[in-house]
Amino acid sequence: MSFALTLRAYRETLGLAQYEAARLVDVRQATWSRWEQGVREPRDPDNVIEEMRVLASFHNDIFDAMCAFVKAQDAPRVELGTYISDEAFWRNNEQAQAKMLPASLHRSAAAQCAYFIAAQTGQVVEIVDAEA
Repeated sequence: MSFALTLRAYRETLGLAQYEAARLVDVRQATWSRWEQGVREPRDPDNVIEEMRVLASFHNDIFDAMCAFVKAQDAPRVELGTYISDEAFWRNNEQAQAKMLPASLHRSAAAQCAYFIAAQTGQVVEIVDAEA
């Protein structure tokens, strides 16, 4: 396994910037960058990947819930809410608030759901501000 490539793939799939991913595993952004470049590795790379897997599981739960919501709507066009700011995400999701997860994680799941649904069913999914 290429740790650097695996780490970057997880981060990008989750819609996280390097500084966001770094904050979630309690390292500086520069450290995270060196990990992704393959210049250095953490003391326990398996633990870092496991933390990314936990985030991916949370992301997938959001994705699944969003897609289930969209599929339940019997309409050719559906609005799917997501959050513009971290604070809005935290107000509406206790787990996100407890872990201080960035709203970009939710937005990434929304975009992936919109693409998936359009490809699968042809429904048009419009991503909107969940608090508007």
